[in-house]
Amino acid sequence: MFEAEARIATIDGSRYLTEIAKAWVHTYPVRYDALTAEIELPCGQLIMTADGDSLSLRLVGTDHERFDVAKEAVAKHVDRVAEHDTGVRCVWHEIS
Repeated sequence: MFEAEARIATIDGSRYLTEIAKAWVHTYPVRYDALTAEIELPCGQLIMTADGDSLSLRLVGTDHERFDVAKEAVAKHVDRVAEHDTGVRCVWHEIS
């Protein structure tokens, strides 16, 4: 199993989470509210949690190649949503 996490320091975590979830709701199974989201991607599961000062992302998967592709896709999507916020970037940290 492969796991990676990212934490984005922003007061707009809930907005980022909601925009990402809404963008993928027509493509993948998605459950979300203002503070949490679970998205079933082809490689595994993306779990997002927003609070007052950050957006936390956790990606879990079993296929290494698809996992790396998903990390890139999620990071690009986060970066696109945050494009007007200076210094906001999605950087993954492998945890297993």
